Amino acid sequence: AEELTGEILPNWTFCSGTRRFVPSITSYGEKYEREVFKVKLPKYFWYGSGFSQPNALLQSGYKKFFGSEHVHALLDILDPADLPFILKEIVGHIEKTLGEQLMPSMEKVQQVLQKAPISLPSTHMGPAIAFQGLRNNNFVKAVGEWPALKTLFFQSLREIGNSFAFVHLLESCLNERNDRRFSQVAFYCAVQPHPNSTAIPLTPFQYEEKGRSPFYDVVAKVYEKLGGSDQMNKEIKSNMDKAESYMKANIGPSPSIFSATLRRVSEILETVEVFEGAEPANGVLDTHRGSDFARVFSVAQFLFCVSPITVKDGKEVKTGLEEHAILGDGFSWGGCALIHLLGYASRFEMLDLCYHILNIAENDDMTSELGLTPDQQKKLAKSSVQKMNLGALEDGAMKQFMINANFVRTVNDFVFSTMKSFCPVNQIRDLRFSPPRQG
Repeated sequence: AEELTGEILPNWTFCSGTRRFVPSITSYGEKYEREVFKVKLPKYFWYGSGFSQPNALLQSGYKKFFGSEHVHALLDILDPADLPFILKEIVGHIEKTLGEQLMPSMEKVQQVLQKAPISLPSTHMGPAIAFQGLRNNNFVKAVGEWPALKTLFFQSLREIGNSFAFVHLLESCLNERNDRRFSQVAFYCAVQPHPNSTAIPLTPFQYEEKGRSPFYDVVAKVYEKLGGSDQMNKEIKSNMDKAESYMKANIGPSPSIFSATLRRVSEILETVEVFEGAEPANGVLDTHRGSDFARVFSVAQFLFCVSPITVKDGKEVKTGLEEHAILGDGFSWGGCALIHLLGYASRFEMLDLCYHILNIAENDDMTSELGLTPDQQKKLAKSSVQKMNLGALEDGAMKQFMINANFVRTVNDFVFSTMKSFCPVNQIRDLRFSPPRQG
C-alpha cells in the first residue's frame, strides 16, 4: 500500500484503453525511493542467483507497467481480509490530496475567475477564432501562468484520478475471479443458465432454492445402490448442505468496492464548501461567470489540451511534452469523478470550454478535416473573419488542440458513464422560469 500511494498513484500515468499504469516520462510529483532488502539464498533455491536469468526472461514482459496481470497476482497472495486495508489507504490518500493540494490550489484559481467573466465565444466566429480568443484571454493566461498550476492542481487531480482508476481496475479483476468461481459451482447449486420459463427472468440465470443440487442427487443415488444405511445417508445430506451453503455465497451479487469508495468520497465532498464556488449573480445559472469546481476544471482542461507550441523565427516549435503524455488519463478521471459526485456533470457538459469549441467545429462547414474545398474557399474569401479563421485552422497549435480536446472528451464520456453506473447521484437542477401567460 505504501508503494502504491507513494509511487504508482502520484508518478505513473494511467491508460483507460489498456487498463495499465506506466511510469511517466517526467513527473510533477516527488520521486519515491524504494527500499531494497537483500536476502542471501542458496544459488539454486527458489529465487536464488542461479535462477536470475530465467526469471528475468519470464518477467521481462511484465516489468514496465502495472495492470490487471499484477492485480491478479496480488489477489493470489493477499487474503480477502487485506482488501479493506488497501481501500482504507487509498481513500485516505484521496482525502489527504483533496485537503492538502487540490483545495488550496483551487482557491487560487477561483480568485482569478471571480475578477471577470470568461465568456463563451460566439459560434459564428468559427472554432479557430474561438480557440485563439480563449487562449489570449487575460484571465485564462493568468491561470496558465500560475507557477503551481501543473505541479499542484494538475498533479492532485492526477493522483485522485489514478486512485479511482486503480479501485475500478481492482473491482474488474475481482469480478473476473468471481465469474470463474461461479462457473465452477453453478452446476452443483442447480443453477440453470437458460431458464425454461415464459416469464422474463430478473437475472440471466435461475436458482431453485427449494430444489436439491445435482451433486447431492448423484452422491445419494450412488450410496443407495451400494446399500448404504439411512443414517449415513442423512450424514451425507448434512455435509452436502454445509458445502452447498458455502457455494451459494458465490452465486449472489457481491458488493461493489468501487461504489463504496465513490460513496465515501462523496461524503467527504459534502463537508467542503470551496467546490461550490460563489452564488450566481442571477440566482440561477451564470454561463460566463462562475467559480464552482465544474468551471475551474473547465479552464484547467482547456489549458491541459493546449499544446506547448511557440513561433520562433517564423516557424512553429514544440517547447515541451503534451500534458497528456505526462499525466495520462488520471487527470480526466479525477476531474470528472469529482464533478459527477458534486452533481455538476450536466452543467459541465453544457458549458465546458473545450466542448464548446468542438461543438462549433462539428457544426461548421469549413472545419471538415480542418480544411476547405476550393468552392468553399472562394465563397468565404469575402469575409475578413472567415479569412482569419481559415488561416488559424492551419496553425499547428490549433490542430493539436483539436486532437487533444477530442481525445479528452472521449475519456470524459467513458468516466462519466462509469460513474453513473456505479454511483448515481442527483444532478443539481437549475430553476426554470416560464414566461407569463397571456390573459
